[in-house]
Formats: sequence, structure tokens, C-alpha cells
Amino acid sequence: MSYVQGDLEGGMGAPTGGGFASKFQPPWWLDAWKSQIVVGLAVFETFCGILTAISISPFCMIGGILQILAAVVVLAVEAPTFVAFLTFAAPIGAFFDGKPIWMKTAIYAALAIIPLFPGCFGLFYLIGFVAALAIAAIFGLAIIGPKASRDDMRVAAGGDAYSPTMSP
Repeated sequence: MSYVQGDLEGGMGAPTGGGFASKFQPPWWLDAWKSQIVVGLAVFETFCGILTAISISPFCMIGGILQILAAVVVLAVEAPTFVAFLTFAAPIGAFFDGKPIWMKTAIYAALAIIPLFPGCFGLFYLIGFVAALAIAAIFGLAIIGPKASRDDMRVAAGGDAYSPTMSP
């Protein structure tokens, strides 16, 4: 076993197994706190959607309602007991249970973009939009996995293994 292979197999958040088909383990903080962070962001997005919906502009009302619905879908998937009083939330949570993480990421990204279509660009709307994008980004980080070190990337590319940052 070479130095690079041993480093890749033993590092924190490193791939398990070999090759490109191996699955990445997310960083420990992402694995441990992902659900709590996502639920907090979804609650914040709901709050921003409510403040956006209380508006004179019909476009902002529609955008705020869409933001609230997007946050409820996220809450139904990530914390079904949080919205147990909504009868339509149980099937949504059951559908996504056991689905691959890329599917959740794509749905959350679409749920962040859909409320943009009415054309409201108020302060609370944009803050809620950033919260929705952060939800998609958290799941995107879990898909991408960790970045290798500079030396590991150089060796994998077939270049010279020596680097000025390496000790002799």
C-alpha cells in the first residue's frame, strides 16, 4: 500500500475503498448537524416567507407563499414530526425516506429557485432565498465530498510527486 493510498483510506472524510465509484463520507460536522441546520434554515425561511407575504405587491405575496410552501416541504422531508399537524406532509416525508442524497439536493435547489419566478426582490424575500440556497448547498457538500490535498492531486494526475510544500 502506497503512502497516497493509505492517506486516502485513513483520512477524515476520505473515500472508503478505491476508485471513482467509492462513496465519500461527509465531514463529521455535516454528518452530525445536517438535520438540525436544515430544520433551522427551513424555519427561518418560513419566517422570511411570512414577512414577504405580508405585502401590498401581489408578486411578493405569491413569492412569500411559495417560500413558505418550499420550507414546509423541506420540513416534511427532514423533520416530519415538526409538521405532523399537516396531513399532506406525511406522504412527502415517506416518499423521500431512503432516497439518494442527490435527489434531495436537486429538489431543494429547485425549491429555492421556483419562488423567484413571481419577481419579488424584497429584503426578507432575498434573505429567505439565501436560506433556501444554503439548504441545497449543505446537501451539495455531502455529495461532493472532501477535497484531496495538493500533493495527492498531483500524484493522481500523474505529475511529479515532489512539491515544494513537501518535507524531504
